[in-house]
Amino acid sequence: MSRRAVIYIRTSSETQGVNSSPIEQEADCRRLAEEKGLQVVHIYRDVEKYRVGSKLVEPSGSRSDRPGLLAMLEDAAKDEFDVILAWREDRLYRGLRSMLMVLETVQDYKIEILLAKENFDSKIAPVRAWAAQMELDGMKERLGMGVKARLKAGKANTGQDRYGYIRVGENIHIVEEEADWVRKIFDWYNKGVSLLQIRERLIASNAPQKGSSTPRHIQWARSSIQGILESAKEYAYGYKEQSRDGETFQIPVEPIIDIPTYELFKTQREKNKTNSPQHIRRDYLLSGHIKCSCNLTWQAKTATHRRSRQGEWIERKTPIGTYFCPQTHKELRPSDCPKSISAKQAEAQVWEKVSEFITNPAYLLAEAEAKVSRLQKDYEQMQQEELRLHKELKRLNDERQEFITKACKERMPDEELTPQMNALYEKERGVQRRLTTIERMKEDFTKLDLEEQIKKYVAELQSEMVELIHANPQTPEERHQVFLLKKRIVDTVLEEARVDQSRQIHMKFRSDFTTGTNPQ
Repeated sequence: MSRRAVIYIRTSSETQGVNSSPIEQEADCRRLAEEKGLQVVHIYRDVEKYRVGSKLVEPSGSRSDRPGLLAMLEDAAKDEFDVILAWREDRLYRGLRSMLMVLETVQDYKIEILLAKENFDSKIAPVRAWAAQMELDGMKERLGMGVKARLKAGKANTGQDRYGYIRVGENIHIVEEEADWVRKIFDWYNKGVSLLQIRERLIASNAPQKGSSTPRHIQWARSSIQGILESAKEYAYGYKEQSRDGETFQIPVEPIIDIPTYELFKTQREKNKTNSPQHIRRDYLLSGHIKCSCNLTWQAKTATHRRSRQGEWIERKTPIGTYFCPQTHKELRPSDCPKSISAKQAEAQVWEKVSEFITNPAYLLAEAEAKVSRLQKDYEQMQQEELRLHKELKRLNDERQEFITKACKERMPDEELTPQMNALYEKERGVQRRLTTIERMKEDFTKLDLEEQIKKYVAELQSEMVELIHANPQTPEERHQVFLLKKRIVDTVLEEARVDQSRQIHMKFRSDFTTGTNPQ
């Protein structure tokens, strides 16, 4: 019986991709599999940039979060294969962290590593990984020193070109068509044109935007216009700031707007500030829950001041809290999105229904019993799976004994006997690992008195509701403690609160709330 093998392929740059292309790596690994009598069951690839947070990153050998690598190590734990084939050792890792992940997995699950272009020795692998890490660190340090030297000399480095400019080699030049639109944006802003109107004018005029590596879903996003306005000083005084390792450098460029325009902009900017001059903290009960048809989680804000007709800020007697949809582009907002709702109105609606939900013992206990029933079914399935695995172990043991008897009778040579015996042992070990996991889960389950715990949990929720009903807070601290109690209950039982066009809130309660955070 052939052992199961997988191939791992990695390239992390265009140059590297040419020198050791994915096609070349796969071909060499398949030849090695054929030579060793291995059956290739899967190929894992890390050959393209992938997203980590908001960034696209190369699948460098020093990274331990490569999607293909993680999928391969996860499948190794599931006993999906016996051998990993790679072109060279540095395809698997070039750093200590990624090396440890690979070596721990292959050691834990008795997986062999074979390389197409060199020999693999697990004993010296850590030394090689350390050397590769040192090489990478040295390259980064040399690159960083070169970048700093260019920046100190006033030469442009790589990076996003600001609107109105383009980098050509080590110099930054004005793009006249874009520069004209920069001047218009500042002229409009200084005349009191709102950001929304500026955006509409740019779109209507088909003003060009900077090229992007990804298609633009939004024309002239508000953030793009704000980015231009926030760079007013750089546009006026003629420089571009770049940072490297905590140091900031200024690259001289030709100014696009004049100093009087910049000074007028600063005055208008101060006048246009929409944030009130003072801020207070307000507790929002529905934070993280409320949504609309945009399917975005709403945000909250507190208005403590209002503007007079003369443009002055006047403090409100009572601050006003509001939940609002964070979608800032009207073309992406459905017609039934209500845009905002009074926090007082929204929280009153939700708390009334949450109170009814919590104080209804029949409903709560029915949910608890349903949860116990579902968990009991899971336990029964675990028992069935345990029986099946015991039978599978017995079958494999019988198969091994029969094979040993046959091998003895036929005087099977070692080169044929050993791989087949190893394959049988590997199957048994895989089944035994799954059986051990099931037995541990069963043991954890039997230690729980679920029904009693759930009833106790429901009683605690209801007692907290009684405490809230009789609460009479007098100080800000006492009112905040009452809020925290209410917030804990809402977070526990409420899955979602959706606002419709008429600002009515439709709630969905958690069906499995009894396994949530205990509100003690």
